[in-house]
Amino acid sequence: MANKRPVQKANTPKAKVVQAVQAAPVTPVFPFSFRIKLIILAVLSFVLYADTFGNEYALDDGIVIEKNQYVQNGFGGIGKIMSTDAYDSYYKEMNAGQQLSGGRYRPLSEVIFAIEHAIFGESTGNSIAMQRHIFSVICYVLAILAIFFFLSKYLLAKIKYGEDMAFFATILFAIHPLHTEVVANVKSLDEILSILFICLTFIFSVKYIDTKNIRDLAIGLVSFFLSLLAKEYAITLFVLIPIVFYLLRNKNIGQALFATLPYYGVLFIYMILRGKAVGFNGHVATNEILDNPYLLATHTQKIATEIFVLGKYLWMLIVPYPLLSDYSYNMIAYRNFTDISVVFTILLYIGAGIWCLWLIYKRNVLAFAVLFYLFCLSLVSNLIMDIGATMGERLIFHSSLGFAILLSYGLFMLVKKWDLSIKRNFIFGITTVLVVICGYETMARNLQWKNDITLFTHDVTIGTNSIMLNGNAGARFIDMAQHSTDSVTRKHKLDTAIGYLQKSIILHKRSPYVSSYLNLGDAYYELQMPDSAEIYWKIVRAAYPDYPDLQRYFFLLGRLYLTKAGQYGGRHDFAAATREVYKAIAINPTDASLWYNLGGAYFTWGKYDSAYYAWNKTLQIDPNNAEAKKGLSALVPVKKK
Repeated sequence: MANKRPVQKANTPKAKVVQAVQAAPVTPVFPFSFRIKLIILAVLSFVLYADTFGNEYALDDGIVIEKNQYVQNGFGGIGKIMSTDAYDSYYKEMNAGQQLSGGRYRPLSEVIFAIEHAIFGESTGNSIAMQRHIFSVICYVLAILAIFFFLSKYLLAKIKYGEDMAFFATILFAIHPLHTEVVANVKSLDEILSILFICLTFIFSVKYIDTKNIRDLAIGLVSFFLSLLAKEYAITLFVLIPIVFYLLRNKNIGQALFATLPYYGVLFIYMILRGKAVGFNGHVATNEILDNPYLLATHTQKIATEIFVLGKYLWMLIVPYPLLSDYSYNMIAYRNFTDISVVFTILLYIGAGIWCLWLIYKRNVLAFAVLFYLFCLSLVSNLIMDIGATMGERLIFHSSLGFAILLSYGLFMLVKKWDLSIKRNFIFGITTVLVVICGYETMARNLQWKNDITLFTHDVTIGTNSIMLNGNAGARFIDMAQHSTDSVTRKHKLDTAIGYLQKSIILHKRSPYVSSYLNLGDAYYELQMPDSAEIYWKIVRAAYPDYPDLQRYFFLLGRLYLTKAGQYGGRHDFAAATREVYKAIAINPTDASLWYNLGGAYFTWGKYDSAYYAWNKTLQIDPNNAEAKKGLSALVPVKKK
């Protein structure tokens, strides 16, 4: 009888060799310890944005911080911040109702701004813009570290070269120039806090699955709640948390959903708070094209353009140049479904969706990257809900993490069969080139975000068809003119301002573009042309009679007419002088000082009856006007002569 071949046991020498080979550690592409990688990421992300520390406020910082009465109330305003729309204070100042569909409930960053105000104050002599910029960069650094920790220790932990992939993906995310708006604009702290606490939620939710330590669950739940208070993106975790459990911890669908129940409880509490603060109103109808960029589009054009924007987002993740602070109406032309770029985008995203389903079926962790990209992008796509904007660089901030993960994975798959030294040199080379190019663009863009003047006067040269950029550039040229001591330079800047403001009005096409009409009046006021200023300010008053500060504009206009009257009076042209005073009175008929000056002009001219009438009118408005009484007492003996 033939001898049977002995069965190979696990403890035989051959089996031990196999196990040793399988267990052999992979030589990393980036030959740094985990701690050194954390230090590199922290230093890199800090250095990239350290030049923002000298920046001032820009863009929406004024609305969210400087002119937000709840923030300015410090600790006393926190209650209002937690219970109202993010723009509630601004709406009240403008005598307006909610302007954006769905409302905006993002109290976490505003609470931080209020606390900062309570500690440091907000006066121009003690500006805390620098402190806020520093705090934003610190939060960005923490977010970068949290991203790397989640990717390396959880999402990519079981993949060959997983930590290297995580390191490269995090570097790519940290240096991406599209993020300059998020970090350089203080208001966008909400974006940074959102992704920071989203990552912490993922880390501690998975950690709790492993440890069953109630502390990990508590930290995960608190992180989730804070991510919801930071910005609406965290709502996507409703699906993403069970997906993470399914992909990373081999849970079936039922088990994954059951493990997510505590997080659903937190979401329920958040929805109650949000509902009380902003309600659950869906679409908010508005005829303001800056809040409704698809106002003039057909329904088909609207959908096609929204799809085109999805493709433009992806392109800008690959080629982030040039960068702009505004993509509102007329920056992106309406598209149709016959446009090849729209068709290509549709096919691309359909393919991504099918691929994602296959990845989920295979329990491939790349499914998370695709879903994170698609879910976060869907919230700002306008396809689900109108967001009041066509697109924005800050709006792709979250989705860019999914893009970075996929790109990193693709790179390492490309070189997986290469020799280690070649592989290492290639990836190091790509990393170095990207850091240099992206770092240069990021730091240059940071300087453009220094303040509204540097931002808008630069961006308008690129976004020539933007209503907002033309309007804001015009306003900033007026600011520069007001600070100019050279008369020629001052006039040139005012003329430039008028050109931009008039273009913004032409582009607007709808109801009066209030800010541009007001600023046009301001430019003509600075040019000592009150008749022209009055034309534009009257347009605003006719459309919005309760517009804030409108009365102050007309008061200043009356004073300008009065100044011109004095100039005519100095040349003894009393007819012209009284004509200018009457223009002032027509604007502010209840201003006693104007009637008094009219009386003075008539008195000097020798029109004593008219002077008598004017000074009596002064006393009707202001019975205690001592100057008018003195004028009348001086007038009686003159009239007797």
